[in-house]
Amino acid sequence: MKNLVFRSLLLVLSVLLSSISVAEIGHLKGKVQNIRIHDGDVYQGWTPPVFWFTLKGVSSAGKCKLWNGNVLFVMETEAAYSLILATQMADKEIAIRYDDTVLNSGQYWCKATYITTGNPAPLY
Repeated sequence: MKNLVFRSLLLVLSVLLSSISVAEIGHLKGKVQNIRIHDGDVYQGWTPPVFWFTLKGVSSAGKCKLWNGNVLFVMETEAAYSLILATQMADKEIAIRYDDTVLNSGQYWCKATYITTGNPAPLY
């Protein structure tokens, strides 16, 4: 009887542990390709200062979702929007940090947790 209970417990633990996903925290850099803000009255949850952006050629970042072939990142401050817009206009590179478990309020898109500019932009 003890052996059966032990085996059952071991099976349950192995199933639970195998279903745990590992978060990926990473750093990427590139030039800003797209930036979008929405009308918050039409698209609830996207009221500015919430916006999203993509980086040219960045097609993979853990489990982050793609939009038109590139990873879409969300940020939620006017300061971040200004910095990303200025970097895009200057055609300069930015570095971002992401955690593929930190998602926007819609729980779908990855949030960039910080951005860095520089010449070149340092990853850390």
